[in-house]
Amino acid sequence: MKIINPKTKITFPLKNYKKKAIYLSIFASLLNISYTHSQSAEKSSLYDYFDEAVGKDNLNINNGIIHSESFRPLEGKNRYYIDEFNLGDISFEGQIYSNVNLKYDILLDQVIYKQNGSSENAPINLITDKVDYFFIKNKKFVNLKEESVKFPSIIKGIYEETYIGDNVSLYIKHTKEKVKSFQADIIYYNFIYKIGYILKYNNYFYKVETEKDFKKIFPNFKKEINSIYNTDKKLERSNKPQFMENLTKQINGLLKKSSN
Repeated sequence: MKIINPKTKITFPLKNYKKKAIYLSIFASLLNISYTHSQSAEKSSLYDYFDEAVGKDNLNINNGIIHSESFRPLEGKNRYYIDEFNLGDISFEGQIYSNVNLKYDILLDQVIYKQNGSSENAPINLITDKVDYFFIKNKKFVNLKEESVKFPSIIKGIYEETYIGDNVSLYIKHTKEKVKSFQADIIYYNFIYKIGYILKYNNYFYKVETEKDFKKIFPNFKKEINSIYNTDKKLERSNKPQFMENLTKQINGLLKKSSN
């Protein structure tokens, strides 16, 4: 068995540039037709056809570093958003790949891709800067690249796109913190799950966590925000992500009314 260094960068060079150029031309024509005559499911099948035609090993998404488990986890603990691979769609360098195996490492804020088919296919760490967005379990995650440059103290990397409103939007940052644990002189790691909330308003981003944070951003709606917190106390305690989404939607509605 050939052992591959986990740090080895895997690249799959294109075998026939002219052939790929022809496929791209045909694929673009098919997509133009699909926008007029097809539903989204049919568009997805066109992407699949393109992947098959070019050859999966030749796709740009296959460039990356082999993923490795460098931190031995405690039993029942892991560093991922969801521990197993799930079928989802991803936009990578502007190209959409549908129904591919994805996993999101929220410790290192990295997307892991595994080619469909043989169980021997090694999972690959995708180059984060080339990831545009992806879906896992019907949740959309976006790579806020430009925002990370403009607001480096607030925005960094990939966020769940929770709610996009006309006036205000909500993003969730999923992270895990690793903590060493010694058992029988062996180092294991516990992974502590954390969630952060980011609000986009007037083309600026704010970290939000408490009622006070929202009142500071929206001083004209202090009374309404206070009422929402009093009404939905149980939801805030039991399912804060849902509470924050509901709150953002209601604030978006208030902003709409005030602008009329």
